[in-house]
Amino acid sequence: MEPRWLESPTQPHTLPHLPLLRVKPGAGTGGLLTCATLVGVPTHYMSRRTLPCVDQDCPGCEAKLATRPEWYGSLWTFTPSRHVIVALTPAVAWEIRDFFKACDTLRGTAVVLTRAGKATNSRLLVTCSLVETAQQKLPPAPDLVAHLLHIWGLDQSQIAQDDQAYVNRVKEHYRGNGAQTNADKVS
Repeated sequence: MEPRWLESPTQPHTLPHLPLLRVKPGAGTGGLLTCATLVGVPTHYMSRRTLPCVDQDCPGCEAKLATRPEWYGSLWTFTPSRHVIVALTPAVAWEIRDFFKACDTLRGTAVVLTRAGKATNSRLLVTCSLVETAQQKLPPAPDLVAHLLHIWGLDQSQIAQDDQAYVNRVKEHYRGNGAQTNADKVS
């Protein structure tokens, strides 16, 4: 009995794996930006996760949790050499945007990200420089929105088809951190 051999690889059903990188203190990260623009979203921190704030019936807003803007970009790191999505603070995103105004593209910009202190939430710092030949050697820019939705466990087609299902899925992520919504309070 002989196996049925395949002639070519099949089309993958999921996005390629791009891990989310948060710069840790004492371990700076350097690399080349592979995205043309940064993506920003207001977020809530709940159940030890950062999740997006949604338009209507946001469980984080209903629980009166603070929102904080987060920005994301794609980065080809120097050491080890890998493609990642990097989380950025608004101040760093602003500095990168200002650097972008001085150049003609964000893609290929070399950045070095470090923490100012020893805490995981200490200020993030960035140094930007332009590398002339980097653009031709970089991997293609990923669809940041699709990757972020995948990381958050939210399917892009689900959002387009059914906003309530999206809100329900986000609410499931918010359960169990101790904050009560109006529906959860007992008289």
